[in-house]
Amino acid sequence: MNAVSQMILGIVGALVLVSYYVVFGHLYRSRGTSYATHDFWFGIDETFVKILIAFQIAAVVGFLVAITMWFVQPPEGGIMGRPSILFLTLLVFLLASICWPFATYYKSPVLVVGSLLLAAIASILLLAGSVQEDKTRVPVMLGLLFFSIVTVLADGVLWNANYIYRIIHDKTTTQ
Repeated sequence: MNAVSQMILGIVGALVLVSYYVVFGHLYRSRGTSYATHDFWFGIDETFVKILIAFQIAAVVGFLVAITMWFVQPPEGGIMGRPSILFLTLLVFLLASICWPFATYYKSPVLVVGSLLLAAIASILLLAGSVQEDKTRVPVMLGLLFFSIVTVLADGVLWNANYIYRIIHDKTTTQ
C-alpha cells in the first residue's frame, strides 16, 4: 500500500475517533453513567459489558499491531496481498465505524445494523487475509483474531441482536 493510501486511512481513522467524540461527547451525554452502563448498550448486563470492554481493549491493541505491521511490511499473498483490496477493506471498515454512532444516535436502525455488518465483513476479510499470507505472522493473526472477536461476534452478532430485539420490542409495546 502506498503512502497516499496510508495517509487517507490515517485521516479516516482519525475521523472515527472524532465521530465517537462528537456523538458521545457532545450530542449524547449519558449523564451520571459510566461507559459500562451507557444507554448505547441497550440493556446488556453490566457484568457482561465489563467483560466486553476487556475484549475491546485487546481488539484495539490487536488492530493497531496488525495494521502497523502491514503498513511497515505489506502482506504478501492471500486476499490482503493486493494493496487495493487491503485499502478498500480498511476503508469500508473505517467508514462503517464512522456511520455507526451517528446512525445509533439519530435512530436509523437500517444504518445501525448495516454499518455493523459491513464492519464485521471487513473484519472477517482482514482476519482471512492474515492467515493467507505467504509468511504468516502470529502477531498479525492474533491481533486480528482479538479484533474480530469484538467486531464480528460482540458487535455484529451480540450487540446487533440485542439492538434489533429492543427496537422491535419497543415498537410493539408502544403501539
